[in-house]
Amino acid sequence: MRHLKIKLVGLSAVFCCCLVFPMLNDTFGLVKDIDNFENRQAAKRPNFDINKLDPFPNAFDTFYNDRFNLRASIIQSFNLYTIEYLNKSPVPDKVILGKDKWLYSAGPEMDSYQGKNRLSEKELGDFKEELEYRKAYLEKLGCEFYFLIAPAKANIHGEHIPYQYSRINKQCWGEQLIDYLTKNSMVKPISIFESLRSKKAEDDVYYHLDNHWNSLGGFYAANAVLDSVHKKFPFCKAIPRNDYKIKRSGECGGNLQKMLGNLPLFSEECFELENLVPLKAKQGKAGGYPPLVGFPYPWEYEKDKEIADSTGPKLLVISDSFGENIFPYLTENFSRSVKIFDAWQYKLNEDIVIKEKPDVYLLVIHEPLLRNFLEHPSRKK
Repeated sequence: MRHLKIKLVGLSAVFCCCLVFPMLNDTFGLVKDIDNFENRQAAKRPNFDINKLDPFPNAFDTFYNDRFNLRASIIQSFNLYTIEYLNKSPVPDKVILGKDKWLYSAGPEMDSYQGKNRLSEKELGDFKEELEYRKAYLEKLGCEFYFLIAPAKANIHGEHIPYQYSRINKQCWGEQLIDYLTKNSMVKPISIFESLRSKKAEDDVYYHLDNHWNSLGGFYAANAVLDSVHKKFPFCKAIPRNDYKIKRSGECGGNLQKMLGNLPLFSEECFELENLVPLKAKQGKAGGYPPLVGFPYPWEYEKDKEIADSTGPKLLVISDSFGENIFPYLTENFSRSVKIFDAWQYKLNEDIVIKEKPDVYLLVIHEPLLRNFLEHPSRKK
């Protein structure tokens, strides 16, 4: 009986310590929390207004849930336990645990891989009409239009996907759209699906812990674009692979690993392509285009490169984050190159077109975000 009382007193003491410690730690900083690893801004403390009390409880609840003491450390520990001992993703709606410590995006990327939620006939038709409108608009200005789908990682490196994600249709969204446009439209997309699948025999073309292609994947994608552009602009040529060498750059993380709390369970030896031939394109004059309001990466909105005294064509790229690892290789073929990351809207951006007067316009869309394109049409319905 005495032992039972000791246990109850001890348990009560531990419980009380758990209640009191966060307040003490918040005041005295006894234990430091790790850096926040979520790719979003934490909620701000709401203003208390006696005349507007109704929204305050929910707003304060959101604020507290985002900022309670040691929040990041607690979440990281929970994630570690879930992965190590339960062998499942702590955020299955965002990150999928693949084989060999590979990570994949859940949601639309996995739907595309499995063949779920395919593009409807209406959506395919809307793609055709919008792309043909943009092609006609640009051609009136003396500009050639090119369209590239950046494949979802799962549709290139599918060998590491868990067996439970079986495919009900082997044709992913990007291949479905490319097949439809090739047969039914004047716009012929640049297809790199099979090319990247074959090139991964040399080395991985996507990061293990991130959903983007790496520098090697971007290099091959750029060369596919240049091969297509070369038919109209002989000045532009694919870059020889032996102009670059692979340089290992130690361990690195990725956005998917970050979603799991930057757990040390996952590691990847990253590499970059190091140029062996001096690069011609240098930092160019900025067009000064203001980022869209609320865009979380304003420093990525506009990139400019120029080759001094070049008589080559001019390039305008409208892309998402996949443009980052393709742009450096494209710029070596154009007198001026401008890349716009327009907040995943993939608009025509007529004002930029008019000012830049490009000879080549390249639209790059990440495959899981194809439907975003349909939400921002340029043609009048």
